[in-house]
Amino acid sequence: MSEVFLGLGDATGFAYTAPENTTLPAYPSETPSASFIEIGAVGEDGLDLQLPSGETIKNWAKKAERRISTENGKIKVPFIATNKKVLEAGFGQKFVDFLAASATHGNVTSVTLSPDVSPAPASFLFLMKDGDRLAMVGCEDGLVESVDNVTFNGNDPVTWTFTIDGTWTLRFDDGQIAS
Repeated sequence: MSEVFLGLGDATGFAYTAPENTTLPAYPSETPSASFIEIGAVGEDGLDLQLPSGETIKNWAKKAERRISTENGKIKVPFIATNKKVLEAGFGQKFVDFLAASATHGNVTSVTLSPDVSPAPASFLFLMKDGDRLAMVGCEDGLVESVDNVTFNGNDPVTWTFTIDGTWTLRFDDGQIAS
């Protein structure tokens, strides 16, 4: 079996969010807790993981004494779904309003955009599948630190690209179940 893993979204669900400090599944095939809700479709560019960075502290003799973290890992993810869950994940629940359909209009979701807009920290979970192999990337302390500019045109999906800062966990399952 090849050890080359394709990071394809799991057809049964790909991106989830839950309140901060919600425990991640122990392995990729474990059903996430009921606190996790599916957010919406991720664009074909998938996830872009930036690894944590750090700095080495050296003594006078230039010998490394310790390493300190200077920045958490980050994931950049393009959501191509425009729905209440995606908008709440990116901008915060208190900045997203929902008005149910009536005889005069459909379901209306509105977002308040101002310098004060910021979502609360949350847990994030992304599931991937390649044949029988599974992978997950998740964090229990994620914070959407930025949302890229959004383009509205007739040729491309409206894409909400979030950069999520957090302490990320990666888990891979080779799909080989013991008998």
